[in-house]
Amino acid sequence: MISTPRPLRNLKALKACRAGDLVSFQARVLRVWEAGGVRMCLVGDESALTRVELGEAAVEPGRSYEFRHALVREYPGGWHSVSLLEPGALALDEEITVLQNEAYIERTYKILTGVQRKKARREGRIEPWTHPGKRTGR
Repeated sequence: MISTPRPLRNLKALKACRAGDLVSFQARVLRVWEAGGVRMCLVGDESALTRVELGEAAVEPGRSYEFRHALVREYPGGWHSVSLLEPGALALDEEITVLQNEAYIERTYKILTGVQRKKARREGRIEPWTHPGKRTGR
């Protein structure tokens, strides 16, 4: 049985969590992607952005959700993300405000997708990168 998650007041509070903590929070989905069979999204609120590994949860960009049963992951350099332990994304009627500008959101998205593609290549979940000229047989 899954224990009761600790509710976070905002995404910035995720920084005070440790790997393995179980949390819940509200955020707006900004981007959704898949790399090597792992579905993820970038979410934000008024305080921060973070990555959510979705598992079986279905979300739509631009909608706000309460993310329940989210397991905190901690990485070198002090950044955090979460993985949903069950389809724990409940759509909200209210819209969560995101204060970060579009350029910052897009830059964060590109960094995260690049990191995830590199990890998937290293783990053999997607094919190694080859130069575009070699792909066409030139």
